[in-house]
Amino acid sequence: MDDNKKIAKRNKLRLFFLNLGKLILDVTKLSFASLVLGTIIKGDVPQSTLLVAGIIASGVGAALGVILVTIFEEK
Repeated sequence: MDDNKKIAKRNKLRLFFLNLGKLILDVTKLSFASLVLGTIIKGDVPQSTLLVAGIIASGVGAALGVILVTIFEEK
């Protein structure tokens, strides 16, 4: 019975990280839309700063999200 609890806990942890990866990818999409595309429209913050921050946030978030989803996806 103890082994079943360990397997269930491992599955819950795998599912948590899978969903965390998906959440990070969604946040990345939103940050790209708001920071990068918002820069094109107009903003009060200097456009170059906002554009660079948006590109960095999108790149890091996309990489982290894809890594988590790849590692913890259901097999």
